[in-house]
Amino acid sequence: MAAVSLVAGSMLGIGIFIAPPVVAGQLDHPGTFLLMWLAGGLSALFGALAVAELGAMMPRAGGDYPYLRIAYGPGIAFGVGWLQLLAIFPGSLATMAVGTSSFQLPVILGRWYTLPADLGLSPEIAWALAIIVGLTALNHVGVVLSGRFQVVLTGIPVLVLLAASVGVLVSRGVEGGAWGSQGPMHAPGLEAAALAFLPVYFAYSGWNAAIFVGGEIRNPARNLPRALVGGTLGVTLLYFVLCVGFLAVFPMADLARVGEAGTAAARTLFGALGEVGVTTLIVLAMLGSINGTVLTGSRIAYAMARHGHCIKPAGTLHARFRTPVVALWIQAAWSMVLVLTQSFEQLMNYTSAAMLITGTLTVMAVMILRRKMPDTTRPYRAWGYPVTPILYAVSSLVVLTVLARSLDPSLFLGAGWFLGALLVHHLFMRKRAPVPDSMKATVQTGPVAMASSPDT
Repeated sequence: MAAVSLVAGSMLGIGIFIAPPVVAGQLDHPGTFLLMWLAGGLSALFGALAVAELGAMMPRAGGDYPYLRIAYGPGIAFGVGWLQLLAIFPGSLATMAVGTSSFQLPVILGRWYTLPADLGLSPEIAWALAIIVGLTALNHVGVVLSGRFQVVLTGIPVLVLLAASVGVLVSRGVEGGAWGSQGPMHAPGLEAAALAFLPVYFAYSGWNAAIFVGGEIRNPARNLPRALVGGTLGVTLLYFVLCVGFLAVFPMADLARVGEAGTAAARTLFGALGEVGVTTLIVLAMLGSINGTVLTGSRIAYAMARHGHCIKPAGTLHARFRTPVVALWIQAAWSMVLVLTQSFEQLMNYTSAAMLITGTLTVMAVMILRRKMPDTTRPYRAWGYPVTPILYAVSSLVVLTVLARSLDPSLFLGAGWFLGALLVHHLFMRKRAPVPDSMKATVQTGPVAMASSPDT
């Protein structure tokens, strides 16, 4: 049960509040809306099943990096590391900060929210920058939110809205909301489906937690698949019921316009007082998620600097607080640039496209290592192999191809960072001395190990 909770807790995040309106903006029927959330859950399950084999075979800290280095060589691992540094973690940080400042803070702060406007500043941008700077400062001095507390913070508003959604379904059925005036369901266009999948994928981020738990579960051949299937299916069911509840409250067009589904649903279901209460819980969950992303991303920069793959100062710890302060503030600075230059939806697409690239490489590493290391002991073998990793990779590549054909800038920016990093490694890095064996064995980074998900 503890392993199931660990997997589910790593996936449960604030994406379920901010993604549904974006998905509804691309899909005009509640049936296709719900099918997209089921597809996201299957994708997460297939990815988790694949990387669980890596975690059980070679239990190591450091996330994807050690496995990518062994499967593809140092160049690909270097490129993925820089994509995490430039897109995934700062992109997640910027997305959540902008989402919080745009949708929850106006409810919580009231008239104080518009104070930046008196100085000629956009309140959405000013408060987002303040969130990034404030939580980076907390991490600078070593204030760390425990993972269990974060799960509680996120779980409470999810469960409150889930209970309310079930209540709406019991009292109204599916006759109101989005179901009241819908015609027959039809398949969406490929471009709309791809753009709808990106925020869903963002909401399910955390399925790669299997990399971190594979070596810690007793009898992984039996318990690891149970934890993965149970945790992932549990989150998928939770998200599905919550989305059904959102559809019972809002017509599709209204859901697409609410900005953030949790706060809007609380306003509709509970009135002004209930809206403030639930929104306060959501803000705490959002800030906790952002805090975890700040911590995790900085530790990846720290680890890469220790490998010689990032600027040397990023690999140093503060003399008093023992935190990677340079890495922290580099991450904060880049996240602030993203806030200033991209919209909320662009930030989510940018982050999700980068996640698709790195996730596909990690999942396919299972197949490569089956060929390169056939005699290595594998306490757990991916269920459905090779079908499940292939389905994951194919679905990701289809989405990426559609985005490329539609000239989506989020994809080209993420792909550009990745290809640029490969070029830098080829020209300047590959002749450097190899990483010592002691560094390869573990990437325990400073005071805290790297976490698994930017969303939680």
